[in-house]
Amino acid sequence: MHEHHKDIAILYHGGCPDGFGGAYAAWKKFGDSADYIPVKYEQPVPKHIEGKELYMVDFCYEQGIMDGLLKNAKSLVVLDHHEGVRDVVESMPNHIYDSQRSGATIAWSYFHPETPVPTFLTYVEDADLFRMVSDDERAIITYAYAQPWHFDLWDEHIRRVDDPAERAKMVERGGAYQEYFLLIAHQLIGNAELVLFEGYECYLVSGEKMFITELGSQLRKKRPPLALVVRAGATGLRVSIRSDDTANAAVLAQ
Repeated sequence: MHEHHKDIAILYHGGCPDGFGGAYAAWKKFGDSADYIPVKYEQPVPKHIEGKELYMVDFCYEQGIMDGLLKNAKSLVVLDHHEGVRDVVESMPNHIYDSQRSGATIAWSYFHPETPVPTFLTYVEDADLFRMVSDDERAIITYAYAQPWHFDLWDEHIRRVDDPAERAKMVERGGAYQEYFLLIAHQLIGNAELVLFEGYECYLVSGEKMFITELGSQLRKKRPPLALVVRAGATGLRVSIRSDDTANAAVLAQ
């Protein structure tokens, strides 16, 4: 098991580009002086983090675990935007909660208060909050998310998005990726079944994590106000709920 020997630990939402974007923001401040640890709800809390300067980015455990971390850490800062953990986040002495921003942009503004949020991270936010408005933005995000997630490479994405020639290359490559991605998503949507969930008749479909947002978004529009996307996880089936403003996905998930 990996030992975390550094005095600063960044615990970020693992397997999530928004969480990784938040970790990237921290890396731009701390570099190699911190450990960057992806965390997930279904996995144990990382070991050997007692007495450290902890930052929770785009992630928050349930109340009991957070109280324990607060007690045993040198310091604890929580940066999050998920409605389902709002009460826990706001119970922490040092926190920023903002449902109108994503983890990546909250983290950037926290760690770099004097520097505007990079354009690429605003795209990450738009994708996470389901509000992408341009084909170019979608293509760039599709291209970037298909690449390995390394901090150095995200440095390149940020530079390239602001360079017209490089941006055009990203849009071209990403557009091709997006076309194929949407073809597969359309085929998966064809397998969706109507089910009854918590009093709502909605669509349920099976799809891997990379398809959750697209499948959920399309199917909730097809049969408002929500859709269910299931996939196999290490501890059993994982169910993702995507809803519009008339249904509270955080409440339904409890």
